[in-house]
Amino acid sequence: MKKYALLIIDMLNEYVSPEGKIYCEKAAGIIPNLLELKKVIREIGGICIYVNTSHVGEGDPEIQKWGQHAMRGTWGAEVYADIKPDKEDIIVNKRTYDGFYNTELEITLRSCQITDVIVTGIHTHVCVMQTALGAFYRGFSVTALEDCMTTGHQANHDTRLRFYKSHIGTLTNLQDFCREIKKENVWR
Repeated sequence: MKKYALLIIDMLNEYVSPEGKIYCEKAAGIIPNLLELKKVIREIGGICIYVNTSHVGEGDPEIQKWGQHAMRGTWGAEVYADIKPDKEDIIVNKRTYDGFYNTELEITLRSCQITDVIVTGIHTHVCVMQTALGAFYRGFSVTALEDCMTTGHQANHDTRLRFYKSHIGTLTNLQDFCREIKKENVWR
């Protein structure tokens, strides 16, 4: 039997708020879809995991590339208010693009007996894709929802969507995913 985890990646003040250092204008636009998806995942007994950039210092590879941003303990590293985690949600901090690299994400998914992950969030072409690849390499079934992820670089977004579909798993949208998942879980 399938068991789902929704991964909400980097919906942080640093990226979603206009005051953030690496603001993505399109990020707030996916929040209504993410909230709807959270509701559906909970209805079918799945879990929601926030996978958040949380840098600790100059040695972090992304800091070397992009400068200080989403520093642990700062406003920038907090989840944007409109999509804040609920008390039952799990938070996994990461220091690289990949939500699995040197984090507790894999052990968390395995301990919850997750078989399928749904990747969503900010920067389709970087953190979302790297985390999707991490899940794929670890044997999880991966679904990417094209209207639940975004980036400020449309060309990168478009090419990565094709890559999800051809190389990683399933590419769909919120409406179609919800319709299919409710069919699967009609017995609940």
